[in-house]
Amino acid sequence: TVHFQAVHTDERELNLAYTNVSHIVHHFSFGEAPRRSINALPTEYKRHVNPLDGRSFVTTNFHEAPQHYIKVVHTKFEDRSLRSYQQTHQWSIRRVSRSKVPQAKFSYDLAPVEVIVRKGDKRWYDYLTQVLAIIGGAFSVMSMLIGVAKATHHQVKRALGKTL
Repeated sequence: TVHFQAVHTDERELNLAYTNVSHIVHHFSFGEAPRRSINALPTEYKRHVNPLDGRSFVTTNFHEAPQHYIKVVHTKFEDRSLRSYQQTHQWSIRRVSRSKVPQAKFSYDLAPVEVIVRKGDKRWYDYLTQVLAIIGGAFSVMSMLIGVAKATHHQVKRALGKTL
C-alpha cells in the first residue's frame, strides 16, 4: 500500500481541517511496458494496462480521502509473444475524523496467477455441436409449450363441464 499524506514541517504547520488530497495520476504502471508493446495488444486489453493514467480524483468536502484498490494480473499473449500487467481499478472516498490528516491511499494486490491468452481456431465439429445444441434447445422449448397448451386445454374443457 502506498500512502500520500500532507504533513507538518519545521517551517509550516498544516491546518488539518483544510487539507485536500485531491490528485491527478499522470502515470501508474507495473513492470516495463514500452509504448510499442502496448499498441500491439488487442484492443480490449489496452485499457487495462494503465487505467489510472491521466485521471483526476477530486474530493469536494473537507475530511475526505480517496482510496484506490488495484488488482494486478500478469498476462501473456501467446500469438503475439507479448507480456503485460493487466490492472483493474476501483476507488472510493472515505470520511476522515477531524483530528487526522487525510491520506490518498493506493492499495494494490499482485495476483499469484498468470493469464495466458491464446487465439483458438474453431473446428468443424465445434460448429456442428453448436448447431445441434440450438436445434435441440428449440425442440425442447416447443415440446414444453405444446405440453402446457394441452394441459391448459384439458383444464378449460373440464372447467366448462365438457368431456373430450
